[in-house]
Amino acid sequence: MNDEESIFPFIEFEEEDDEEEDELEELCEYAYDFENNCLLKNESGQNYFVYRNDALKIWIYKVLNTSRYHHLAYTEEFGNENETIIGQTLDIDIACLEIKRFITEALMNNDYINELSNFNFELNNDKVIVRFTVTSIYDEFEYETVVDGGDTYG
Repeated sequence: MNDEESIFPFIEFEEEDDEEEDELEELCEYAYDFENNCLLKNESGQNYFVYRNDALKIWIYKVLNTSRYHHLAYTEEFGNENETIIGQTLDIDIACLEIKRFITEALMNNDYINELSNFNFELNNDKVIVRFTVTSIYDEFEYETVVDGGDTYG
């Protein structure tokens, strides 16, 4: 807005540069041991960082293993609602659609993720193994997670 358009021509307005605000920092997380559910340490016994898609995989793991709305430490956007289908008797196709919806809602609020696609569901006893493709601002990778249904899918 220039001074001639303002009702207060003596006040100067600075235009904001939106390009600088839109640029994301490189994603960074502490390295994580998924099998032992703990942080990894380097040779000197210190925790270390991983970046980009390696960091995004850790963030996805945390979100998909955290129940939404149950922890005061997290915002309402963090976590997922997969536990809401546990204990319900659902047709496997309906359960898979719900799982896909919960995963999509949980992950798509991350600015580093552009798209989730190629969802594949495999029923294994009382668990559903979910595989999907994550397209991030860095690259594309495959991700796998397990949703425990407790004998509720049929």
